[in-house]
Amino acid sequence: MAPELFEEGGVHSFSSDLWALGCVMYECYTGRPPFVSTSFTELVNMILHNPVPPLLGNASKDFKDLVSQLLIKDPAERLQWSELRDHPYWRMKIKGLLLPAQPAYANFLKHSIKSYMSDSVLLEMPNGPQNQKYAQLDHTYTQVEQPAKGRSEIIAKNITSSSENTAVMENIARKMKVQTTSGPLSVNGSVSSKVAVNILRLSKVVKTNLQRDAESEFYRQPAASCTYENDPDVKMESNDQELDFAESREVETNQDKDEEAGDAPADNKLNAFGEAKGLDSFRETPAQTNANEIQDDVFEHVSSAESNGNGFAKHTEEGPFHPIAAATPPKSVAVPRKGQHIVPLCTEKKHMAPPISNVNKDPGKAASISLSEAFWHQSDLAVRPIVNRRVEKVHETIFDTRVLHVDALSASEFVGLASEKLEMFISRLASGLQGSTPHNEKLNTLKYVESLCTDMDSANLLINGPLITPMLIKMLRTTKTADLRMQLIIVIGLLIRHATLIAEELATSGIVTVLTEALRDKQEKVRRCAMAALGELLFYIATQSEDCHKAGSHEVPQVKDGRISSAWQIPSTCFALVGSILRKGEDNVTQHYALKTIENVSSQGMEWAGRFTSHEILGNLCYIYKTSAKQENLKIMAGSCLVRLLRFGFSSIPIVFEKLPVKELVADLCRGNSKLHAININLIYIALAGSSVMHNNISKYLVPAFEDKAVVPSIIGMLEQGPEVLRGKALICVALLCKISCRWLHSFCHAKLLSVLERLGKDKDIFVQQCVVAFNQAIVGLVPEILENVSSDFQQQASVKRPSPVIVHGSFFGRSQNRTSVPLLSILLVLLKSPSFREQIVDEQSLNQIAGFLQRLEVAGFEVQDDFQSNLLRILEVLSQQTSTLLRHLNKFIFPILPSLAVLYKKIKDCDLRCLCLKIFCDIFFVTFENMTDANLEAPFEVANGSKIEGTRSRKAHIECIVKQYLLPLYPVLVDDEDPIPIYAQRLLLMLLDVECIKVEDILKLKLASRFFEFLQEDFSCISLHNVQLCLFLVSSSDVDTKVLADLQVIGRFMDLLEFVYVKGMQDYIEPVLSTCRFFLIRNSNNCADSGQTLLVDDFECGKQTRVFLELCNGDGQTIAHIAAECLLMLLKVAPNAATEHFIRNLQLLTKLLDKSVNVQHANTTVIRLQKHLLDALCLGCKQYRVANVKVLITFVPSLSDIIALQNVVLKLKKSSFTQVAEASIDAALELQLLAGLTCS
Repeated sequence: MAPELFEEGGVHSFSSDLWALGCVMYECYTGRPPFVSTSFTELVNMILHNPVPPLLGNASKDFKDLVSQLLIKDPAERLQWSELRDHPYWRMKIKGLLLPAQPAYANFLKHSIKSYMSDSVLLEMPNGPQNQKYAQLDHTYTQVEQPAKGRSEIIAKNITSSSENTAVMENIARKMKVQTTSGPLSVNGSVSSKVAVNILRLSKVVKTNLQRDAESEFYRQPAASCTYENDPDVKMESNDQELDFAESREVETNQDKDEEAGDAPADNKLNAFGEAKGLDSFRETPAQTNANEIQDDVFEHVSSAESNGNGFAKHTEEGPFHPIAAATPPKSVAVPRKGQHIVPLCTEKKHMAPPISNVNKDPGKAASISLSEAFWHQSDLAVRPIVNRRVEKVHETIFDTRVLHVDALSASEFVGLASEKLEMFISRLASGLQGSTPHNEKLNTLKYVESLCTDMDSANLLINGPLITPMLIKMLRTTKTADLRMQLIIVIGLLIRHATLIAEELATSGIVTVLTEALRDKQEKVRRCAMAALGELLFYIATQSEDCHKAGSHEVPQVKDGRISSAWQIPSTCFALVGSILRKGEDNVTQHYALKTIENVSSQGMEWAGRFTSHEILGNLCYIYKTSAKQENLKIMAGSCLVRLLRFGFSSIPIVFEKLPVKELVADLCRGNSKLHAININLIYIALAGSSVMHNNISKYLVPAFEDKAVVPSIIGMLEQGPEVLRGKALICVALLCKISCRWLHSFCHAKLLSVLERLGKDKDIFVQQCVVAFNQAIVGLVPEILENVSSDFQQQASVKRPSPVIVHGSFFGRSQNRTSVPLLSILLVLLKSPSFREQIVDEQSLNQIAGFLQRLEVAGFEVQDDFQSNLLRILEVLSQQTSTLLRHLNKFIFPILPSLAVLYKKIKDCDLRCLCLKIFCDIFFVTFENMTDANLEAPFEVANGSKIEGTRSRKAHIECIVKQYLLPLYPVLVDDEDPIPIYAQRLLLMLLDVECIKVEDILKLKLASRFFEFLQEDFSCISLHNVQLCLFLVSSSDVDTKVLADLQVIGRFMDLLEFVYVKGMQDYIEPVLSTCRFFLIRNSNNCADSGQTLLVDDFECGKQTRVFLELCNGDGQTIAHIAAECLLMLLKVAPNAATEHFIRNLQLLTKLLDKSVNVQHANTTVIRLQKHLLDALCLGCKQYRVANVKVLITFVPSLSDIIALQNVVLKLKKSSFTQVAEASIDAALELQLLAGLTCS
């Protein structure tokens, strides 16, 4: 927004548009606007006073110059259109255009110059051509047209000037160049601090307008109670937020903005109520907030003409420019309009949707809300003024004060009269309407009354007065002159529109009959005005209740099902005539008023909507909505009327959809604008909701629409890209479709509905959140039905040898579905994968049904489809991976799901499904034992089979029973199955051993020990860590006899495996393989001691593992190093010849190891034990070398230098503070001396 627009009297202009262009170019380059703030006050100050941040980066010189020239704060100094076209930044020459005049902008510049330029400066200006033009421009603004035919009418001409004059004003402003510091422009082109900008007032205006938009105020409806912050500043959520600075705006909605009557006759000067054309139709819209002030400045002699009694006067104080918010009367009104009456489509008891604020944001904890409560948005029953200033071209109300029978009081003066003077004033005013009064004087008096009617307080006084209203109705009944009839209706309509309290006496005056008869008038303009006035009256009557008849009552009327007050009797002919206006050939503007009438009145409830549900009215509405010849705003209103009428009267649904095919509504979801989309989605919802009440009558209309394959993509597209309200409504329609037939849920789930739903769940819009909650609850409610249908169809297939297809009912596809419900199980799988549904779907009942499917599969005597088995197992897989769900229903998973899975494994032919079955088994066990405490595992678990109690035991005991009964006997089959089933089997068995759910003796009883070592006979590249760990369990167990392991002859292969995993760097395998070797060596040592037999062959292959053990002692892991040193010592004992030779060959490596341990600063127990084992191995190796050397069993001679180096390290260890290490060092040093002597000899 340009800086000058914040000034008093600031107007939009081409210069402000060029400022906006500069802002856009700046943001395109930098990615952000030139001025950014979340505070409105701070943002305005930045625009007014802060310099524009420089453009950084590699922007060209021409681009920087162009942007800087466009963002000059002084509009007179800012780059102009001609300069913009000729700027060197553009590569191509821009064609020149003749721009229209900017009179308001020129006037703004003129006043700026007058305000900030001294008289002396003006007098010193040369009398050049520019000065003459300036004088000519000033004269143009004050020129007055003399009245014709002898009347001294003083009417200021519209502000007109040429673009040349505007340029003159800009040149004058530029020449000023801030010759005074108090001027509005500073040297750097920024607005000075003394510019008349009331930021606080602007902030309050913006905040008020934002609050009004947020509250979505309805026409003649009390605003919802909202609490706003006391801070007058406005906090803006984004850089793109639009702000409204209009201080006296009409309450407009998006629909009003589209209600342009392009087809209105060119000679139309008045709208239906004769109201003046809104100022927003001019180019300089921001100036309307100060319209009266500008008029006072420009037309200086108008007020003096009025004071001199020069006849005609333009009513500006209380006339059409007076702000009237008819949609929301002030609280001072005696009787407020009653709240809207909302009736659900179906037979639900709750009439009103719950407050949105009460809807829990967490779908899992939200209160229950029906689809009909969630679907209807507050805008669906919004009511707006029937007469819209955008519909007709109008002019200002003008009356002749000379021929009035009263003084031309303003509305405020009229209201302020004392009661006696007021009665006298009204009496004299009525005398000007008597039969003997000339025709023109009657018109003049009515136009003056019209000027009073636009004020709410004066309208209340006039419409309830004893003279005016009865007289107007009587005149309308008897007058035949078209212009007088039209003016009478205009005044009556304005009174009804702006009055907030109408006494019941008016009901007996025949006003309804008179206005109804006026609809038959031959004059188009009379019918138009009559339709608008009657519409206002019908809506007023519709908003009143039987409890509010007394004038002046301050009680808020109670809603009573939309029943008409007994005082107001509306004949059926009235509604029929309103409907007849919709016939083809009627004036578009009149049809606009008729549609607005039906729209507003039908929003008040079932009884009022029912008055417009005749075949003729519904047919005309359908014609207007679907014909392409009508304006779009008429189509939108016709569609809105249809939605409201069908919402409150679903018995009319067949009539409408006979003429308005649902198939076309569905197809139009991809065409048109969002308002047509909203109407289409509303009508589709009504059709779907009506099908649940009127099956036979509605289904035939839905069949063609939903057989189209484009239905699902169209709705998904709306969910992804539509506005918030339409996305919520589309989601509710999807839920309703799924409730009608679960197969729709299958189709939408495969169209990525759930991913869209996840994004909608994060939407901040409250209505969308409410729809997501209702959708989730509706879909969760379908799960029991889906499972029940699947169970029924599955049972039916099992009861016959060759099952026949199951016919699915409850669908509107038009023909019976020759398919079973069994495939619908995949829907449950998709829902369980979604976090939005998982916790809500899984309960005791659903688990019982899933377990029942498994049990039936155990005994199924027919061929079960792989899809059914796969979906069932994948459902269990999802459940088993959810820790909270599994633990909450642990007993159900332990029994009967686990036993059924074991039995089902044998029957499944597909390898992938068998693998999935075993994986579920593993997941259940892992989650159970990793998260359950010992107390929970030992808790009593009651196992029931039907009505018979089989036993009571702990959970762990029951798991042990299942494992021994079902899993262990199946293990040979598992390890022989295809990969990766053996891996899962080993992993599961290892976990059961680890938690002591089974024991090694259980494995031995089934003679499974040899199966664990079979992998050693194959290539080591396919080894399994779980298999190695199982071998470790067996070798380390005292329950396994050493003779059994000796018969397997696998210790040598384990030594080879240790070398393989070490060379390949398989760190995860080293410790379990090394530990297994250790236990093998321990068993070998014990066996040698007991029986003198060894499990190892003392050969070269066995001895070469000596270096592997030494290398492992040199590793970073202290535990592995300690185990390796222990294994080295035991290997020297059990294989003295081969191990000793390899040990002596690696003295250098031993020296390195000992030296490394000496240099450890803080030796712990592990390091000390490592040093002790290595020194003991050195002593033993040296001794055995001497013995072997004597027997000539070892021919290798170690190097003397290696021995000396090792001696030096051992001497360091002799100084160890640990006794065991020091003593072992003394023995090792002695053995090294002997070895050195042997080497020298």
